[in-house]
Amino acid sequence: MNRGQALYLKVYDASNTYQRWQAYYINQTITFDSVTWDYHPFTVDAFVGGGSGTNSELVLNVPATKAAVDTFNYALAFNWLCEVKLYEFNVYATQVGPPSGQVLIAAVTGEVTGISGSFTSLDVTLGSGMAPIGAQAPPRKYTTGLVGTPLRL
Repeated sequence: MNRGQALYLKVYDASNTYQRWQAYYINQTITFDSVTWDYHPFTVDAFVGGGSGTNSELVLNVPATKAAVDTFNYALAFNWLCEVKLYEFNVYATQVGPPSGQVLIAAVTGEVTGISGSFTSLDVTLGSGMAPIGAQAPPRKYTTGLVGTPLRL
């Protein structure tokens, strides 16, 4: 049986979703999980497994389109979150849109912690907004999107 793997990327904050991209159905806008996903090619270096507290980062590689540059620059500046999901399915079921019965095999949520690249491609680093160990405040800043709104008396 042939298996396909489809990547989905959502860029969002506590109150808005800014992008929903999928990287499998070329030049198609699809409906999956009751929302629409636009085609924008991207790859993920690897879903890294590790022990608790490893704080491993994930790197997305996307073409340096205006939409991608704007989205990830804002995400870095305003501490937006990115959710990457990888689904597996039977490719014989359909190629028109996502088939029912897709199996989620990996999911990562992180904030954009860095952007590098060239005129043609971007490498976007996703990581945790919190330090993996220690009692001190992490080198990244706390935001209400990461820890919630504090109680004010």
